Amino acid sequence: MAEQQKKPAAKSGKAKKATIKATRQAKAAKRQETRKPAEEA
Repeated sequence: MAEQQKKPAAKSGKAKKATIKATRQAKAAKRQETRKPAEEA
């Protein structure tokens, strides 16, 4: 959501898909980082 506000010019379908993909990957990475210490502790 914040990414869309940063890049209002990128309105093409490909750009949107790329942004969504990048956001999804970032969220997944954050989730894994948060999960690791929880599993270790």
